[in-house]
Amino acid sequence: MLGLLAAGFATSAAGSAVIAAAHRWGRRRDPLADANAFIAACITVMAALGLVNLLAARPDVVWPVATASHLVLGIVVASVFCLTRIVADRSWRVSRRVMLLLAVQPAAELVLAVTNPRHHLLYTGLRPGAWDVLVPAPGPAFLVSAVYLYALLTAGVVRVVRARRRAPRGRRELYDWTLAGFVPPGLAGASAALPVPVPDLTALGLGVTALITYRMLVRSLSQHIQVAHGQVFDSMTDAVAVLDRDGRILDLNAAARDLLARTVPGLPERLEGRVITEIRGFDLALTEGTDTEQTLTDTRGRRIDLHVRASVLRDRRGDAVGWALVGRDVTELNRRRREAEESAARLREQLRVNEALRADLAEQAVRDALTGLHNRRHLVDTLEREARRAAGEGAPLSLAIIDVDHFKRINDTYGHGGGDAVLVRLAGLLADSVRQGDVVARYGGEEFVLLLPGVTEESAWRLVERLRERTGRTAIEVEGRALTVTFSAGVAGLAAGGSTEDLLRAADAALYEAKRRGRDRVERAGSAPSEGPVETSAAPSDDRRSGPARLAAGEAA
Repeated sequence: MLGLLAAGFATSAAGSAVIAAAHRWGRRRDPLADANAFIAACITVMAALGLVNLLAARPDVVWPVATASHLVLGIVVASVFCLTRIVADRSWRVSRRVMLLLAVQPAAELVLAVTNPRHHLLYTGLRPGAWDVLVPAPGPAFLVSAVYLYALLTAGVVRVVRARRRAPRGRRELYDWTLAGFVPPGLAGASAALPVPVPDLTALGLGVTALITYRMLVRSLSQHIQVAHGQVFDSMTDAVAVLDRDGRILDLNAAARDLLARTVPGLPERLEGRVITEIRGFDLALTEGTDTEQTLTDTRGRRIDLHVRASVLRDRRGDAVGWALVGRDVTELNRRRREAEESAARLREQLRVNEALRADLAEQAVRDALTGLHNRRHLVDTLEREARRAAGEGAPLSLAIIDVDHFKRINDTYGHGGGDAVLVRLAGLLADSVRQGDVVARYGGEEFVLLLPGVTEESAWRLVERLRERTGRTAIEVEGRALTVTFSAGVAGLAAGGSTEDLLRAADAALYEAKRRGRDRVERAGSAPSEGPVETSAAPSDDRRSGPARLAAGEAA
């Protein structure tokens, strides 16, 4: 029997050491695991001391072994109390104040043990026990210490029981295992009530407790991981589906089940085992890196835009074992994006309209309201620009001033409406007869100006002469009557080193010469006065100085 006890103590010591090492070097650290590792290490010491007590039954060995064993027992009980507090409240941690209070009993017992030969309060002596093993006889201080330790254990048990009552039925296993751990040392402690004194068997009971607690922690940790995994899986707002290699559904989170319930009417409650592509609306090709959008319609006819991403699940060898599908409802995101795109399109259109209006206003600012030709402001700006370009490139630049003959008589006969009709018709003839890049402008009243970049004075004269002949052949309807009008014109070319004022004066002088020689003719500034009849009057009634001439003279037009 003694050998069986020795084997029990040895097994308890070895098992507790293994448990302590497993906790200490385990990958997962936890307050419960740390507490149980310390308890297992203390049990290892207690079991080793119990083995020494069995094998060396001498007074000089029993005294220190028994004292050390009871000191370690106090530390174990204090640690068990802390473990029960953590089990009952996972947020509880050992504070410095609690450690100091729990250290009072071991410190006091250590003092009593050292001074025991004087007062014999801790142990009164040795007595023979079963199998000729010497057993210390407890003194009054030992009994007080034992009552304190049992009270501490009872307080821990009460806390665990209360926590168990508050826990849901499916979450009580941790508390059940903790309470079961109190049974072995309780039975071992009851051996002290036997009629024959026996060695302290508490180390054996605590060894079993360490094994139970380790089992409790491993199982509890696994369950907590599973519960946490399930809670995280179901709390995800994205729809997640786990499929096997053939696309059969293995698991769905709450968001995925809700999505399927909203989009597929009459769907069975259990979907595990069904192929995902067999579900109406999910036409998805399972390929690695799939990242696509699908449009679904829910049972109320509302559109659901779903962004789906497929990831390959692999085992430890890297072989594909299944798929993880993650679907995110992007309906609202797409709606906002479409609204933003539509707003941007409307803004671009508004900018285009504004730009067109701006360009139209800018064009109107340089157009004559009656004829639609460019006005004097545009002519002046363009003339300056073309003169600079012609001087820089050495290119020719010509200008013609056209004045309608006898326009005052037309106004007097047909009214201003008839005069306006003549001006509009003549403006159309002039605009249709020039090149792109040439400028036809109404300078004021019945006066028009042609600006011809890159054209010599001779070529400009021929062009205007053809226009004069064409105008004379064109009938203009005024108040139901066909009216034929003529014009006189003066043509000038920009001389080397000349200014725009010089060009305007030369063309105006040529126009005046055309008027003086009888109208309905084109004169060049660079040619000698042509032969022909000359009107006797010094200045015809409509031959006042033209707008360009006044501009060249520095007067306000």
